[in-house]
Amino acid sequence: MRPGLPMLGALPTALLADQTAIIYVAALAILAAALAASVVTDLRSRLIYNWVTLPALLVELILVALAAGWPGLRDSLLALLICAGPLALGSAFGAIGMGDVKLMAVVGVVAGSPSAALNVLLSVSIAGGAQAIGQWVYARARGREKPKYVPYGVAIAAGTFATWMLSR
Repeated sequence: MRPGLPMLGALPTALLADQTAIIYVAALAILAAALAASVVTDLRSRLIYNWVTLPALLVELILVALAAGWPGLRDSLLALLICAGPLALGSAFGAIGMGDVKLMAVVGVVAGSPSAALNVLLSVSIAGGAQAIGQWVYARARGREKPKYVPYGVAIAAGTFATWMLSR
């Protein structure tokens, strides 16, 4: 078994049945905490902090290694690249912040497989587009100029949650 969002839908049946299930629950809890903290800070200060993303990334990598060994860690690292790579490219052009990139790296590690990472990336992209359109429509309705900033941490959390729910 490899950690990953599609697999996590099976957790309730195996909940705490063995050490691996405990690790999966811990990975989900850490991801949820990192996403929640990042949504709050992104909305309040337009920042996703290293003190949230870097420890979460390190702990998630350790948990994957413990639960799935080298094959699972290799797949999670590939998933990390799939999730964070496109955002890193966007960051190079100033379109997105590095906090968003690091948060997506955490999500990629927990996704655990390239296919799950692609699903998350697609869901996050859809959520980000919907969020940007919603903000634009809201600004137009109020007679304001279009927003200059989209707190993408919200889209990352929403897309990750949607992927997890749809994979159950």
